Amino acid sequence: MNQRKIRILFGLFLTLLVLIPVLTGNRPLLLERFELDLYDLRLQQTLLDEQDPRIVIVDVDEKTMSQEGRWPWSRDKVGAMVDRLFDQYGVAIVGFDVVFPEPDTQISRYTLQQISEGEANLNVRDLLKLSTYLYPDQRFADAIDSRPVVLGFPFDHGTLDRTGAKTVGALAAPVLAPDPRLASIPFLTADGMIGNLPLLQQRTLWGGFFDNPSVDVDGVYRRVPLLQRYEGQYYPSLALSMMMALFGETEVVPVIESDATGKHNAITAVEVAGIPVPVDEHSAVLVPYRGPQGSFPYVSATDVLRGTADPKVLDGAIVLIGTTAAGLFDLRVTPMSSRYPGVEVHANILSGMLDERIHHQPDYTVAVELVQLVLSGLLMSLLIPRLSVIRGGLLTLVWLSMILALNIYAWTELMWVIPLGYTLVLVVLLFLFQQMAGFFFETRNRMQLAGVFGQYIPPEIVAELNTEGTEAQLKGESRDMTVFFSDIRGFTGLSESLTPQQLTRMMNVYLTPMTEVIHSYRGTVDKYIGDAVMAFWGAPLEDAKHTRHALDAAMKMQAELDNVNTLLASEGLPAISVGMGLNCGEMNVGNMGSSFRMAYTVMGDAVNLGARLEGLTKFYGVSILVSGELVARVPEYRFMELDCARVKGRAEPVKLYQPLCLESELDSTTKEQVERFEAMVLAYRSREWEQALALLDQMDETVISPVLIELYRERIQGQMDTPSDDWDGVHNHSSK
Repeated sequence: MNQRKIRILFGLFLTLLVLIPVLTGNRPLLLERFELDLYDLRLQQTLLDEQDPRIVIVDVDEKTMSQEGRWPWSRDKVGAMVDRLFDQYGVAIVGFDVVFPEPDTQISRYTLQQISEGEANLNVRDLLKLSTYLYPDQRFADAIDSRPVVLGFPFDHGTLDRTGAKTVGALAAPVLAPDPRLASIPFLTADGMIGNLPLLQQRTLWGGFFDNPSVDVDGVYRRVPLLQRYEGQYYPSLALSMMMALFGETEVVPVIESDATGKHNAITAVEVAGIPVPVDEHSAVLVPYRGPQGSFPYVSATDVLRGTADPKVLDGAIVLIGTTAAGLFDLRVTPMSSRYPGVEVHANILSGMLDERIHHQPDYTVAVELVQLVLSGLLMSLLIPRLSVIRGGLLTLVWLSMILALNIYAWTELMWVIPLGYTLVLVVLLFLFQQMAGFFFETRNRMQLAGVFGQYIPPEIVAELNTEGTEAQLKGESRDMTVFFSDIRGFTGLSESLTPQQLTRMMNVYLTPMTEVIHSYRGTVDKYIGDAVMAFWGAPLEDAKHTRHALDAAMKMQAELDNVNTLLASEGLPAISVGMGLNCGEMNVGNMGSSFRMAYTVMGDAVNLGARLEGLTKFYGVSILVSGELVARVPEYRFMELDCARVKGRAEPVKLYQPLCLESELDSTTKEQVERFEAMVLAYRSREWEQALALLDQMDETVISPVLIELYRERIQGQMDTPSDDWDGVHNHSSK
């Protein structure tokens, strides 16, 4: 099969994979969120961005709280505010984005104040006695009686079996006439409700829920149900109930459509006062946001109570009473803001219904999306493999532009919300796939060759070579880094006793896990020199913990030697032991070499010291040696100071340490032996020979290297036999 056919078939297969979740309705969450983000983007770019003066929000804000006291207030104060709104300001209707489920048992200080101002001859005792006969709830009920007031309430969706579901207060009358078709429609169904006091709800015809069980998967308020089902009846949202109150309606008409068989029904709109409001299958409406917070006039509730509000703002207005004070928890996440007042969400819905400005998805939305996807899949799969990269890119841009133009037209002119995310993802995926497939087929042979040699190149360098600006980073620079050297002890003798095949096998068994450990701890293998390994940490990628990572790797490599030797023994090969040296400091790193061959490597005095440390491991009989500089940078580890020495090629003495384990993993026996050895070294440097020898005699050779014990015993005996006046306790190494 030729390459073009393979690309076409894979393109069609990819298209089918994208079609399946659309057909089944089981869309991945990531793509669902992408679709929601695209919806938000279209909404934000087409906002009216102007205030709607018809709807005014009377706000229990911070100013109101500071002047009127904390919420909730006494009901007589709320009743007084209702009287002010209708009698003084002449508002059209009032809706409450709050609920009044419990009786008000507070002493009515507000009413006492009003009586005191009108009845100055009453003393305090008379007023207190009179207060027992005052009913704040009755005062509020009288204020809303026979007025177009809508009381809000929340439904309870706590449990499916209604165990523990709340049922408090009373509801207004349901708003849908009995219709057998309603039973098959998937209305959102409540388990309980928190209604208003019967005394209050009986005084008004209207009530609407303000909870929203239709919040999207990302927690954003994009849609709100206009109807919910409770105990077989259907109740309106706060915005829908206010629309009904505005036109004096007590019922709405559902627009229900059936399929050709008449067995499947779907609600497509809710008609109120002759105005159809498009909804989805759950009777939810997409919130028609006008703009950011402040798209409606706000009036502080305290200004209404005190009669200082601007009459021009409130005259004939539709009033929503709600809260924006932070402590009252009525802020929502919306496409406009992450802290958007919940009361303004209802105002946007009401404004959109009045203007018949509601975006919606027609019932054939899925069919439109499928046509988009199929056409995109066929176009990209059949044509792109025949075109060059430039022509294929131009075709993709033209097709994407056409899809976007049609989508924007549907959004702005028809108020349709046509899904866009899946189509964009499919087009981009197909374009990238086709171009990558073409590149793969053209470079397959070169990639196979690169795969053979790529094992010698550290993955980090390969990754960085593929990033922008890497060329400059590969040039020589000075960095703080950690270098590592290791060498198999007695390798010359081993190599002479093995056949070439056995030697190759032994090196492969050893170097493979060692290299894996280095890479797993973010290290870069510099080179293999026979049995020796050189690696470094801190380049080409920055690593703030390069010293810790290097030491962790060295300890892990020593532990891994047990598995290596087990495998070697199973193949009849000799066991190996390895010495390792580590040092950190300023090093020169970069791409170095000649025009014939380049190598990314490190150089400098700190590198040379690391190599010397590895060479001294055999001298001291330990597996790992590190410098004092490295010890200071890794306080989490426990080290044992072995010696202070001058290495070849370096005039300044260097303290040499053996890493033991993490401080938290140090057992009592090892700790005792290490402290004893360090006390011996201190006595040795203080020329207290007898004490040093006595401590050496107490050393446990399973903890302290026998080679090290014998080394110090010889040094001490030499100083006792032939004392030297200029002896400074620093040993001079003459060999590498």
